[in-house]
Amino acid sequence: MKRLDAIAAVGEYKDPKSGETKKRYVKCGMVRVDDEGNISFKIDAMPVGSYWDGWINAKEPYDGEKPARSSATPTRKTRGSGFDDMDDAPF
Repeated sequence: MKRLDAIAAVGEYKDPKSGETKKRYVKCGMVRVDDEGNISFKIDAMPVGSYWDGWINAKEPYDGEKPARSSATPTRKTRGSGFDDMDDAPF
């Protein structure tokens, strides 16, 4: 069984060292994928507010180290309807 963290971007902040604007994330719960591919969600918190776009992402659990980015290009450049990148949805 695989366990993933359910996270959502809920705001932005300016990094004091680099001056870059970065996203602020909150852990909303967890996602489990069993050996047969069944997916279960456990939601502990639901983000609200004008910044949150309705998406909760499943990521490898955070172990205290900054994860390496696979690409320098952002995965989403605009805040569209949210349905334009559904081709790679896990369900």
